[in-house]
Amino acid sequence: MSPSIKAILLPEWLRTWIQHQLAPVLHLAPQQAAIGVMRGMFDMLLLLLLGTGLLTGGRVYMDGQYALPRTTQATALQWAPIADQIARKADIPREVPLVLWYKENSMLAVNPESCTGIMGAYDLVRSGERPCFTPGPISDWEVREQLAIGAQEFKKRCPQITYWTHDPDTIKRCYLAYNAGMGASERLDPNGSAYVMNNFDAAHQNMIYSDVELGTVRVTSLGAWPTHLALQSLIVTQMDMAERPLSLTLLDISTRVYDRLYVIAGDWGIFRVGGDGAMDFPLHRDEQDFYCLGEARVLGRPSLRPRLNPVTTDPVLTQDLHGCSYGLPGLDISSSTSTAILQAPMPGYVTTFTDRWYNSTIRIENDEWIVWMLHPRSYLIAEGDVAQGQPVGVMGAVGIATGPHVHYTIYDKVSETFVDPRHFLP
Repeated sequence: MSPSIKAILLPEWLRTWIQHQLAPVLHLAPQQAAIGVMRGMFDMLLLLLLGTGLLTGGRVYMDGQYALPRTTQATALQWAPIADQIARKADIPREVPLVLWYKENSMLAVNPESCTGIMGAYDLVRSGERPCFTPGPISDWEVREQLAIGAQEFKKRCPQITYWTHDPDTIKRCYLAYNAGMGASERLDPNGSAYVMNNFDAAHQNMIYSDVELGTVRVTSLGAWPTHLALQSLIVTQMDMAERPLSLTLLDISTRVYDRLYVIAGDWGIFRVGGDGAMDFPLHRDEQDFYCLGEARVLGRPSLRPRLNPVTTDPVLTQDLHGCSYGLPGLDISSSTSTAILQAPMPGYVTTFTDRWYNSTIRIENDEWIVWMLHPRSYLIAEGDVAQGQPVGVMGAVGIATGPHVHYTIYDKVSETFVDPRHFLP
């Protein structure tokens, strides 16, 4: 793009404002902020883009245990920003509208002959609350309407869930409530439901499913919970790409803004953030878990040493040292606030990525130390230099995690060994 065209589309005063005012507040690179300002991040622009077919799937596809068909992955990436907006409005986890669409109609923009394949609509039609949708191909506007219906019905059947919920047991029980009703979800174990768990692992293969419409069948497709994990991994993986799809760029910016506003609201006292918390270590620690650690070095440059707790609000130890077996020994630290902000424990160069287990990761390195922080639900900083105490992410449960926390690991580059993070916590 020529300089003259750039000047018309993005005047100098606007570029200066983005670079020196907006970018530092949101911790965004100027280019990312410019994309958010120029192209927007909310529904109207997204719908226009969808209508003209400008949103396309990513070039890299998840190859993990719960891989979805490539056409399904492309559709999920295309609709991720819309699904995220709908999920926030309904106050349910981000991936749920996409999971329901996949489970009900395989993410096809086609209405079946009856309403049994339309998200949340069958009960509404049966009760007379609304008519069935017209069979056949549907527009993007109708897809959005059905995503919203599914989200509303999901929240109605599981009112305790929120946008911030990460606990697997809660989410699985909510999927069972959506499928079988609130009464059934209170009586039955979600782990025995084919709708929820099929193909999750070797113990949940080709499960039997009974339905008033389908009868008793043996299921081969993914259940709701492994589909949830697959979609979560797909979205997070795409966010790490250097050339990610426009739809995921907008979703990433939207999530960063949402998390930043959450932080500001807490700072202004709009709602309570945290209490007293405690980092209580056990009196007797299992030394067999320390075999991969070296002695914590005392010397070195104090300004480079990790000195802060990565969790800024009410840090609570949820699991003592573990991880030697998979080469990343560390502590699990959570908080009474499930969306606590993560800060840089030391200055250094920060990178963000998703590892092979689909754990979202923040890595900071300087001349003497490396730290890792796993499972954040959102990154608050782009790749580059970071100061000690600077916000870098929001605590989450992305990847192999049973609830919002950070797995915190420290490596001593001088001694070439991992060390016990306990000795580096204030």
